[in-house]
Parts: sequence; structure tokens; C-alpha cells
Amino acid sequence: MRIGVIGTGFAGAMHARSAQGLDDVRVTAIAAATPEEAAPIAEEVRARIESEPLALCSAKDVDLVVVATPTHLHADYAIAAAKAGKHVFCEKPLARTREQAEAIVRACEDARVALAVGHVVRYFPEYQIAKRMIGDGTLGKPAIATLVRGNFPVGSARAWYLDPEKSGGVVLDLMLHDLDTARWWFGEPARVYARRLHTGASGLDYAIATLRFADRPIVHIEGSWAEHAGFRTGFELRGDRGMLVHDSRAASPFLVQAPGGAGSPAMMATPTLAESPYRRQLRDIFARVARGDRPLVDGREGLRSLALGLAVIESADSGKVIEWRA
Repeated sequence: MRIGVIGTGFAGAMHARSAQGLDDVRVTAIAAATPEEAAPIAEEVRARIESEPLALCSAKDVDLVVVATPTHLHADYAIAAAKAGKHVFCEKPLARTREQAEAIVRACEDARVALAVGHVVRYFPEYQIAKRMIGDGTLGKPAIATLVRGNFPVGSARAWYLDPEKSGGVVLDLMLHDLDTARWWFGEPARVYARRLHTGASGLDYAIATLRFADRPIVHIEGSWAEHAGFRTGFELRGDRGMLVHDSRAASPFLVQAPGGAGSPAMMATPTLAESPYRRQLRDIFARVARGDRPLVDGREGLRSLALGLAVIESADSGKVIEWRA
């Protein structure tokens, strides 16, 4: 499978590098806002530079287009790629607006090409283990979940993040990972309530959301662009038979806690995987596309998570509880 990557920021560069060495996969072309921006990654992965991103969408040596541009441009390139008969892997969020996301989904469905969305947290082992323990009843019935994700004010690195019309701010760029995780773990919530603090030019952006489900659990999600020590993630998941704790900064980043009893430890550490989740994600997506299978996070799933993020923004802006409809 021949891969073309549009965008050479963190996500685009990560995907181009992560694709290196995967079986039957080759990165053939790189495009960015300018050829000069594309050059370093293109040289690193030994791909050619495509001077125009739209030209990459229809290039003869590309089978799948990775869209890793600023969020407000996702629709332009994803739709162009679909119309050219290319499969699409689009970074999250799928688009900046619901209308743009729906247009991407329609274009890919009409062209009968695969559409995968980059909700990479579903490939992190800590979150996969939690999903499994929820499903098999190890934790009992989930009652409360708290998820947190923070980073430094990213607008200091990329100015477009500071424009909420382009990025969606911390909710669509960062909190969306955990909103998607909550849907993946528990299904669709019934109600959403959120508050947000946005300080403009400084780049500090903070949001907290509460998701209520028809029959438990209560889920609290915190997203922050105010972490001066850098990136961190964490969650606590409490059920009536046990509790999971994940803290990316801890010496033991993942713990399972359970009531003490004969023959069962009260706490045990679980190691993470050596392989990057970004690489695991690409390996799975490319294999599914090659088989003609549906991606783990397809366009419809990515659209639902985006819509939940937009509901969080609506609640934060209005101060009202939003009744959620997927």
C-alpha cells in the first residue's frame, strides 16, 4: 500500500515515521503548506515532495491519503482524496464542524473508499485493558470514571490552535480523545454539562465536562492546555468490585486495585507496550483496508465523537445541560 501524507506537524510526522517498516507499506509522497516544510520529513522517510497538497490527493503513486493538517482543512483534502478514489486516514477530530464531517463521510461512502479516523487512544494498552475489564465484569458495574489529559499551551508552537474557529480549542483537539474513550467504554451518554476557561492570546485553555448515562456511570473529563510541566494523561475508573488507576507520570503508570482476599493481591502494576500506539494504529488500519474490512474507528464513529465534542462546547458556551443525541 502506497501512502501519501499531508501535513508535517506532530501528527503528520509521527504517522510518516510510524509507517516505516510496516509490511507491504511504503510512504511515497509528503505534502505540507510549502515544499520547504515537507522537505525534512520527506528526506527522512525517503519519499518525494508533492508541492501541492491537493495534487497529492489524486497522485498516481498514492493509494491512501493521511490527512494531518490543521483541523479546519481536513474536509478539503479528505473529500478531494475520496473523489480521486483514494482511501483516507484522517486525524482527529474528523473536521471542525459537523457539516464538514458529514460531507467527508458522504464523499467516502459515495466513492466506496475506506475512511479511518485517528482516535489513537483506542490503541493505548492502558485504555484497552480498561475496556476489556469493563466488558468482562472484572471491575463489576462501573460507577464513576474520571479522565484527564493535559499539555502545555500549544498555541505557542502552532498559532492556528489559538483560533477556535480553526482548532476547536482544547475540547476538540485534546479532550476529544477522552470523550471518544468514554463512548468506546460505556456507549452514548444521555446528558452533557461543561464549563470552560479560555484566555485568548496566552494560549491557556481549560475545560471540564460531566457526562451522565441513563444507568451509571458518572464520567468527569478534564482537558487542559495549562500544563506547564508538559503532557500528561490519567484516569480513575471505579466499579463495585475494583478500581483502575492510570497516571502517565507515575513510576507505575497503571494499577489495578481490588479488595484484599485470599490468593489475590490488593494491587498490581501492569506494563505498557514497547511499540508506539501510533504504529499499532497504522498497522491495524492498513491491514483492515487491505482486507476490505471496516476500520476500528470509521467515519461514522469519528463523526459521533466529534458531535459529542461540539455538544461539550455548546454546553460550556451556554451554561446549559445538553441532552445528547448521537
